[in-house]
Amino acid sequence: MLVVLFLLVPLFAFAQNATQIGEVTAVERFIDGNDKIKVIRLQDPDNPFVSIYFTTIKSGQFFAIADPSNTSIATRLTSHVPVDKDGKQIINKTTRTEIASVSKSIGTKEMKIARWYDPEKNTLIYLVYTDKWIGGSLKHSISAVALGFPPEK
Repeated sequence: MLVVLFLLVPLFAFAQNATQIGEVTAVERFIDGNDKIKVIRLQDPDNPFVSIYFTTIKSGQFFAIADPSNTSIATRLTSHVPVDKDGKQIINKTTRTEIASVSKSIGTKEMKIARWYDPEKNTLIYLVYTDKWIGGSLKHSISAVALGFPPEK
């Protein structure tokens, strides 16, 4: 029962606004479980007109203590950017270094998604990376969403 609960924890971390779009089996094993690549959609909590699509790997090995850090990200403008009464875009431009996170091991490794705003190009930039307590990891992926023409100066 504890193993089943541990396998479900990563998706519950995103349960509020995440949807699993699909998955594929990447490594098949005859004796132990298969490794799967899951495709997840997450809405930016501060800019809900942006959808974040990322991959995460779930190890099917029974005694795996950590999932692989490999990941990929793509972001898209999936609805209109709201505008105020003067026609200016309403965008949350604050730097947010953690939009979401998911545990990839028993308390020592987390996959995180961060966001920045580039005012010169009126673009939101998203980074997915893995954070480890010991040893670290440099595996990451980046994506950007252009929000229209740069604002007038």
